[in-house]
Amino acid sequence: MTSLAKTYDPQAFEKKIVEQWESSGAFHADVRSEKSAFTISMPPPNATGQLHVGHAVMLVLEDIFIRWQRMFGRETLWLPGTDHAAIATENVVLQQIKDKEGISDPRSELGRDEVLRRIAEYVKNSQGAIRNQIKALGSSCDWSRERYTMDPQLNRCVNETFKRMYEDGLIFRGPRIVNWDPLLKTNVSDDEVERKDTNSPFFTFQYGPFHIGTVRPETKFGDKYVVMHPGDQRYYQYKHGETFECEWINGKITATIIKDDVVDPEFGTGVMTITPWHDHVDFGIAERHGLEKEPIIDFDGNLMSIANEFEGMSIDEARPQIVEKLKSKGLLLTTDSDYTHSKAFNSRGGGAIEPQIREQWFIDVNKPAVAWKGKKQSLKEVMIDVVRSGEINLVPERFNSTYFYWVENLQDWCISRQIWWGHRIPVYYRDDETKVSLQELDSSEGWKQDPDTLDTWFSSALWTWSTLVDPEMADDFSLTFEEILERSPDFQKFHPTNIMETGYDILFFWVARMILMTTYMLQDIPFKTVYLHGLIRTRDGKKMSKSEPKTVIDPLVSIEEYGADALRIALILGTGAGQDLRLYPEKMESSRRFANKIWNAGRYILMTIPENTSIAAPANVKSELAQWLLHGLNVLISSTQANLETHRLSDVVDDLKSFFWGDFCDWYLEMDKNPHRSTEDNQVLSYSFSTLIKLLHPYVPFVTEALWGQFHQPKMLAVSEWPQIQPYHFKGAHDRIEIIKESISQIRALREKANIGLDKKITARLDSSKHAELFREHRKLIIRLARLSELNISKNTPKSVSEILSTYFQDTMASIEAPALDWGKEIETLQKKLKTESDFVEKSSSKLNNFGFINKAPEKVVTELRDKVSASKKTLSAIKQQILEMEKLRVG
Repeated sequence: MTSLAKTYDPQAFEKKIVEQWESSGAFHADVRSEKSAFTISMPPPNATGQLHVGHAVMLVLEDIFIRWQRMFGRETLWLPGTDHAAIATENVVLQQIKDKEGISDPRSELGRDEVLRRIAEYVKNSQGAIRNQIKALGSSCDWSRERYTMDPQLNRCVNETFKRMYEDGLIFRGPRIVNWDPLLKTNVSDDEVERKDTNSPFFTFQYGPFHIGTVRPETKFGDKYVVMHPGDQRYYQYKHGETFECEWINGKITATIIKDDVVDPEFGTGVMTITPWHDHVDFGIAERHGLEKEPIIDFDGNLMSIANEFEGMSIDEARPQIVEKLKSKGLLLTTDSDYTHSKAFNSRGGGAIEPQIREQWFIDVNKPAVAWKGKKQSLKEVMIDVVRSGEINLVPERFNSTYFYWVENLQDWCISRQIWWGHRIPVYYRDDETKVSLQELDSSEGWKQDPDTLDTWFSSALWTWSTLVDPEMADDFSLTFEEILERSPDFQKFHPTNIMETGYDILFFWVARMILMTTYMLQDIPFKTVYLHGLIRTRDGKKMSKSEPKTVIDPLVSIEEYGADALRIALILGTGAGQDLRLYPEKMESSRRFANKIWNAGRYILMTIPENTSIAAPANVKSELAQWLLHGLNVLISSTQANLETHRLSDVVDDLKSFFWGDFCDWYLEMDKNPHRSTEDNQVLSYSFSTLIKLLHPYVPFVTEALWGQFHQPKMLAVSEWPQIQPYHFKGAHDRIEIIKESISQIRALREKANIGLDKKITARLDSSKHAELFREHRKLIIRLARLSELNISKNTPKSVSEILSTYFQDTMASIEAPALDWGKEIETLQKKLKTESDFVEKSSSKLNNFGFINKAPEKVVTELRDKVSASKKTLSAIKQQILEMEKLRVG
């Protein structure tokens, strides 16, 4: 029919196929279609970022779902987009200005408008990179609907949400303790705080009659309350509210006794002083007891005037001097220099968190203000209800308990940030007036907008529906929010999202907040199923880290080296929902070989069958071999559909790979080799192969699309129909051929046991009262595939296996006649090979255990040597087993 290159070259096809998909409109969702909708909203990566393996696994999983549903006949929309990543993006641009222009404080020198202009320009110039990287992986998105979290219509939705929440009393402004980052000069949410074990000296001081411990003596200037548990019998003589005088850092102070249940009597001495301005727990104690709060550290991380001679010093500079002063007063009791404690850092910028009390904007998650199922409920209650009732399903289900625990302990959400890049808070002030407005108010009339921006997660939480709002409708401020939704065709057709696929590490950052915002604004769920994937780890199970570049696999480099299909398979094989995945070069190489196997099978078939052979399922099939294949194919179609429906994506590709490589290539293509081919033979081959590449297409879209193009079909594979189970009833034929397969396998195993290569034809015997006729019917096939010179078939009832070169299976005894071999010579040959392999393993292992070699040798060289050692160890094991078997034969 046609001739193809012997080896599949991904670089020759991938970019070309991407262009064909796009130019044909294969992935464009038709809002007027009468088909049922299937929607996936792509979790938006950073608009200025680079594709990493976390993005890659998310994209592959979503693409599998969307390609399957598209072929299955649904009107599919996979909506792509990017996130403005406020803190990260602003930080990058400000640092560039500092480095390139020598401007130490760009915000104060350039002003807000100029900084925003530069950030927007930077985003615009960078946005195309991540888009092309997503395409390189084969992602079948509808790029005509691409969205960005700073798009005008999304800003309208953000402001509508803020305004409604404000009017319902859910958004409020007030003094609360927040996670302040002095490095980036902004608050961060509780979920963006990363705690790390840190070594810091632990000091114990004399505080009046008490011993108190701390790692932060710099915060103790304002400590005038000493707190203990009311049930701690060691301090029963001290009464709540009692005062005493004591010497402290800056002289005599009057301290007050406070009794509170929050204190752990088992920790340290069971007594602590509190710094309400700079600690969340201490703030809570002060709020409960109406205590004074006083700032010690400013927003730059320096000590304030209360610190007297230490004013203006940084924490690191002041701490040892403060300790020295307390020591000189005789107040330092002990120092534990090896103390490890948990310290808070900003996961976005790495700066140490310094809690501060600030006037900030919050969302009240406990107020019953949401109309849900006929009654007013709090945001937290609704978030719990939609998962507990099954309206939203988490996959895997074990994450339900984690989700409930987090929501039940959810605190009011601080949504204001002290940065400029992002959605600005739509609140305006004029004298004593405060007004929330959807449109910008005139500054000439005295209105000043709140300078803060909203937490990035605020806008991201609206992603599944704000992206479906019609831009023209959103720009018409005469329309209400409900009217905008009613007049947005995409929203009406494609909301809610069917599957929200994302990493389990952002279940709380993002997924929970989408549930919170959507149920409030729409009285509807944002998605029906949440599929959570795990982290990508190294071969040894370690987390890939930028601080250890050798552990990081760059998906773009992998695509260049192995092809996108190989990377896609490697990211799915051997893992399930919520499970971490190990990714390493050998796994991608194995996946590349599978993609090449698909290519070579297609190449053979296209050269074997005539031009224009039908790919339709053959109606009348007489060949028992073909019946065996078609029955197995029906079973595969059924299990593939069932596993996709239950989100068992790894099981699907395991089954597909096993059937394609095993049953189809290793067995049927070998069985089918026949110089006298019938029309039925050709059609079975054409139908079965085209069906297999349809099933494989969601996983390996490029090689399957490239091969599909050789069949000259009217539609591209991406939009062809999903395989359906055919009305075949070939179970009996399937079982019979399975017995023939096993007979061949058993004879092959006996050959291997005797170390008889396939280049030597031998005589074999099959004794079976039950299957003799079946063996005679397929005698030629057994002889050809088992490489026999002669096959003797007897209807005798098999006796127990007594000969070494015989085996029993399925009421059958198989045996072979080994040629006159010098077993001693064969063993000697194997022993020489054993020594060669042993020497190589010993020498190479010594290299791999050499720290100098590991550090100096290129990573590729080390990886290849490690692979060779692993392969040689397997060979050694096999040779040892062969020698043992031959020793038995020699004795026999």
